[in-house]
Amino acid sequence: MSNKEDLNIPQPDPAWDYYILWHSLHHIKAKVDETLQIMNHIEKATPEIDQEIRQTLVPASNKLIEIINELPDDC
Repeated sequence: MSNKEDLNIPQPDPAWDYYILWHSLHHIKAKVDETLQIMNHIEKATPEIDQEIRQTLVPASNKLIEIINELPDDC
């Protein structure tokens, strides 16, 4: 978890239907927060920083797309 607010998030019941989804989305959020922290300390973009951002966000993005595609179409 990336900040003090995250430490106060209650853990859901493992029997909850959305338990795995909840954890997956929190992992994705942590990657987005990590990327924002990287960007916070950078004055000018560089190819190296862009690559670091890409390496952090692409897996998170892929997981989010996977989650969206697994949700029922009727929602």
